[in-house]
Amino acid sequence: MPPKLAVVYLGMAGAFSRPPLEALLRAGISVRAVVMPAPARLVGRPLPPDAPPVVPRAPAGMAAARRVPLPLLGAPLEQTIVRVAAERKIPILEVSRLADPRTVAALAAYAPDALCVACFPWRIPLALLRLTRLGCLNVHPSLLPDNRGPDPLFWTFWRGDETTGVTIHRMDERLDAGPLIAQRMLPVAEGIGEVALERQCAEVGGELLAQAVQALATDTTPLVPQDEAAATTYPWPVAADYVLNPERSARWAHRFVCGLVGRGQPLRIRAGDSTFRVAASLGYDPTGRLDTPWRQEGDEMWLRCAPGIFHARLVADVRC
Repeated sequence: MPPKLAVVYLGMAGAFSRPPLEALLRAGISVRAVVMPAPARLVGRPLPPDAPPVVPRAPAGMAAARRVPLPLLGAPLEQTIVRVAAERKIPILEVSRLADPRTVAALAAYAPDALCVACFPWRIPLALLRLTRLGCLNVHPSLLPDNRGPDPLFWTFWRGDETTGVTIHRMDERLDAGPLIAQRMLPVAEGIGEVALERQCAEVGGELLAQAVQALATDTTPLVPQDEAAATTYPWPVAADYVLNPERSARWAHRFVCGLVGRGQPLRIRAGDSTFRVAASLGYDPTGRLDTPWRQEGDEMWLRCAPGIFHARLVADVRC
């Protein structure tokens, strides 16, 4: 019987990181350590010069209060990789400096066949990319090389994509680059929210990740270079990206609001000299016409789009 495959897993305390970790475990792959970013680094606190770059943490010490205000990190503690690690008695490492030789040595001590990454916020240094025989495999919620960047689900909704997908690729020193190992297309259902779409991507990504580790170990999968000519890259969205554009269709506005209304960043409609906060989509008329650019009745608003009319519920008594 061949030796059991072993990995070190890099993720965060958010909804996207858990399904791939669980998929690896279901596939019988040994997860020898879970690596998470140190909370102080995530919230921008300076580290003392003598602070160790990697610190083992007991799961009981990872309090729910350590959640940080970043997109897609809203899962309660019992739904995170921390709980999975606690149940399986998998060591948890909090890392503040990935490239530090002490970090590299600490991960090398687990003798992994691969590093597996799902929603980790930092670039992986070359020393870790070269640490294992199978390389460093990342789960990315888009069909690379399209929609590279730190927040692909936002841009999926912003672009009005009808489909998206999940990619497993072997990481190199560039962000979201490196050869493709597996991909699967997913529909973006009418009215779906980001949480549900993220969950679908994470579940499919976990399945593909486990398969990719096993296939690479037996040398039964090709590595396909990404087509750089087809690559698109997007940054973190800024406040202006959350403003609805009436020059786009009413259907786009409906899908955009349904997708992103649950985020911490408010969605807004600019109408004349006023800006309104959007609480929810109430639907749209794809061919409807409005004599004025917008109409408001109480906390409801109708916005003339191109084409159609978008119907929204506003945050009561809030004008920006």
